[in-house]
Amino acid sequence: MSGKRLVTESDVRALARGAELVVPPDTLVTPAAADLAFERAIRIVRRKADAAGGGCSCGGSCGKCGAWGKLLASDGTYVVVVKNGVASIARLTEQGPVPFS
Repeated sequence: MSGKRLVTESDVRALARGAELVVPPDTLVTPAAADLAFERAIRIVRRKADAAGGGCSCGGSCGKCGAWGKLLASDGTYVVVVKNGVASIARLTEQGPVPFS
């Protein structure tokens, strides 16, 4: 874990209920910290590695940019599969799942 920062349960306890925690891409959040954040309605926002280069720095969470923006702009039923830390989205159609792009 050399070079990685860690967000722990005690870090989350120091935040006010309902706060927002912006996490850089090289930072790990412990499962206990994530659970406590959920319990205390603290929103964890993961910043993209290229966010410093301009544009939106929401990490895709604002719903106005990236895949989430496209997803939220089109009604439908979707399946999200996460494998090895990579998410893929498919729209469910009568013919079966179709990759979402």
